[in-house]
Amino acid sequence: MMMTFNQLREGGFIVCLPQHPKNIDNGVINRLRGILKCYRGNIVIHAHDALCRLKSHKESIVDDNGDIVTGLDCDIDRKLVIAGDINLYFALKDEGMLCNDNVFVETCNITVGNWQKQLKQSGYEE
Repeated sequence: MMMTFNQLREGGFIVCLPQHPKNIDNGVINRLRGILKCYRGNIVIHAHDALCRLKSHKESIVDDNGDIVTGLDCDIDRKLVIAGDINLYFALKDEGMLCNDNVFVETCNITVGNWQKQLKQSGYEE
């Protein structure tokens, strides 16, 4: 599924982040901010379903309010976790460009070894 960031938010989805992201680099963020000032093409941010991310990665996730996301959250099916280049997400946010029509969020499936088979057997996947 791919939609603009605005469509995502209007659809009731909540963007979440890892609680302790490992690869945040202010130098990279500043460089990306400079590039974004003149870049006019489409930009794609990748995201994972929050429940799948919780099951596959043993790390905490926080929502847009800073609250820890758990598998018991009533709106867990509406939460997506930014994956891939988190520096790009912060550069777009700093530049106020997340809501531009050329910024898309694409949800990706997580494939970690035998994880999907185990998830299906445990009843978490339809």
